[in-house]
Amino acid sequence: MSSENFVITEHVVPCCHIREYPGSTVNQEDVLHLHVKQYTPRNQAQPVPKDAVTIIAAHGAALPKELYEPLWDTLLEQANNFQIRSIWAADCASMNVSGILNEDKLSMDCSWMDHSRDLFLMINHFREQMPRPIVGVGHSFGGNIITNLAYLHPRLFTTLLLIDPVIQLTPPPMGFGTDATGAINYTLYRKDVWPSREVALRANRAFTHGWDPRCVARMAQYGFRELPTALYPDVDAVKAEFQSTASPTSQPPAQSHDATTNTTTPVTLTTTKYHDLLAQIRENFSARSPETGRISIPRATHADLDPLAAFIPMYRPEPRSVFLRLPTLRPSCLWVLGATTFLKLDEMREGIKTCGTGVGGSGGIPEGRVREVTLAGQGHLMPFQAVQKVAEPCVAWLESEMTRFREAERLWAEEQKGRSHLTLEETWYRVLKPLAVTGRKGEARKVRKDKL
Repeated sequence: MSSENFVITEHVVPCCHIREYPGSTVNQEDVLHLHVKQYTPRNQAQPVPKDAVTIIAAHGAALPKELYEPLWDTLLEQANNFQIRSIWAADCASMNVSGILNEDKLSMDCSWMDHSRDLFLMINHFREQMPRPIVGVGHSFGGNIITNLAYLHPRLFTTLLLIDPVIQLTPPPMGFGTDATGAINYTLYRKDVWPSREVALRANRAFTHGWDPRCVARMAQYGFRELPTALYPDVDAVKAEFQSTASPTSQPPAQSHDATTNTTTPVTLTTTKYHDLLAQIRENFSARSPETGRISIPRATHADLDPLAAFIPMYRPEPRSVFLRLPTLRPSCLWVLGATTFLKLDEMREGIKTCGTGVGGSGGIPEGRVREVTLAGQGHLMPFQAVQKVAEPCVAWLESEMTRFREAERLWAEEQKGRSHLTLEETWYRVLKPLAVTGRKGEARKVRKDKL
């Protein structure tokens, strides 16, 4: 349906120079690229209104950017008090189509901060097509990434829509020692090759349970890729393995076929399970010396490690660091949370209380610049399960924020009338006293030079 509502234009743009961690790429000077989709409404008014919204979207970890297309359709359909100029979504450099583009250059490390910088570079690249107002939308770890981008450039976004963002203090279960197992353990040990796309989708039915059919269809199309890949280059060996493990009495499932060979084509995850895992957690295996047992932070690679937690063999720095800076968040912000999310609701709500209330911030809840909406019965994947319910508070927030934006623009234009762009106004001369010059001219010049 998105292609009926939007003209979809694909772009490939370079990523930011120098990654956060030296182990992110095979060679540190490797140039990575982003795969970007630009969604331009087909029914857009001409000329496009000056206050039409540009949306920059950040996806969840290993979730294809195309899964959010039904949400874009719904936002477009429900928007009455504002217009959408375009929506821009880019796959993280190590994930989805971007990951395919970069697979020969990616290595075994990942920083969320890199995608914030990559999006900033993308915005500057397409700046002529992205006039203000610009709105940031982020889901899951994408919510963390879009918030960090707002820290990098406080006035870039007019407002943010954070959908169950990973912004909290407590790390997830890591599944070692006495710690409970969780998504990290599942990701590492999961099966990641199937005889066909249909079999893959059925094998992952629990993950897509309750999803909007449009999102399920997009997961089938974009969540899996056909072999061969860099990770699984030998298709014949994979097929032989499936044939050797198949039960002779079982009926073969309905499978897609290669049109040229009429044989089933195995598929794997578009984002490898290893890069999915690396986005969830980072190793800290070398902090403890095997000889002495002492802890010593390797600053060249792990400078962002909290010394108090340096004894833990795994960590993820971005949820905590972004949480601690929430008081400084400049753009207004809507938090859309799932009542049954696996994230720490109590911690996120503590962050929401402080969001924007500090120096440089928006003013937060007391000034109507921050709001929380919790959707009953919805979990972390609600953008794919309850598209309409997620869209409704987002549209209502954008309508009020765009009204505020227009008024702020009007007041600014009024204030600038009659002001010179070449000289300072008289107030400067009333506030700043002139130098009290005494003695000869040479001494006055010396005083002036010393003051400067």
